[in-house]
Amino acid sequence: MKIDEISDVLAELYRITGFRASLHGADYSEIAAYPKEKHPFCRKVQERREEYEMCVKCDKAACTRALETRNTVIYKCRYGMTEAASPLYNFGTLTGFLMMGQVSESPAVHASMCEALIRLGADEAFAREAARVPVVDPDMVRSYVKIMTICAQYLTLSNAIPNEKPTVAEMAKKYIYENYGKKFTIKDICLNIGCSKSTLITAFKKQYSMTVNDYITELRLTEATRMLALGDMSVGEIALQCGFSDQSYFSKVFSAKHGVKPSEYCRHKFALEKK
Repeated sequence: MKIDEISDVLAELYRITGFRASLHGADYSEIAAYPKEKHPFCRKVQERREEYEMCVKCDKAACTRALETRNTVIYKCRYGMTEAASPLYNFGTLTGFLMMGQVSESPAVHASMCEALIRLGADEAFAREAARVPVVDPDMVRSYVKIMTICAQYLTLSNAIPNEKPTVAEMAKKYIYENYGKKFTIKDICLNIGCSKSTLITAFKKQYSMTVNDYITELRLTEATRMLALGDMSVGEIALQCGFSDQSYFSKVFSAKHGVKPSEYCRHKFALEKK
């Protein structure tokens, strides 16, 4: 991948338009962006996994429309910000998407975004500041998107993004991330990605220096810890949401990692931070 060339294109797009520009793989995962950090509003909203997943769903729907038309699609995110998605190809095979966004076409969007942050628990002063995004005239948006389309065509013609087939370990990791909240076995992973159990176990250990089961547990614990910090759900609900067989097993695994029970975690963390 010509990452330096891609980074230069993203930076120039941002300087010209004020849109955050990002490159995504065919699986929608972000590969590069300028600026690297998402807008403060998006970062705050996406702290909640359910909000993050709804944002991803909105972006995926736009990418699907872009694929159907094989052209750039302009759309509004769930909170009214204007965004755009353009498909990228390598010798006719989809390799990813060029995306731009995090601006608005009306000052009224700021008020609705501010209200959304307050509903999610942010204080008013933070919400007013975090909800500020560049306001761009609709006609200028269309002009900027034309420039984006030209950049997407350039990246396509220059084959800046090679069509690389993911490894067995990468496909397994993707499956686990998308399904960690459900009950599944290594056999289920193998059936989904089309390989033998021994091949998966060996490939995963070699690429990530940990076993498949250890990765599953680590991911579930990471998500559970994040949910505990939010304080919106009971320990039992979090255990279920993160794919643990029951609350007792979740408490055992969590305690082994953090040294405290899930029910005591937030209080313990707060006490440490005060020292």
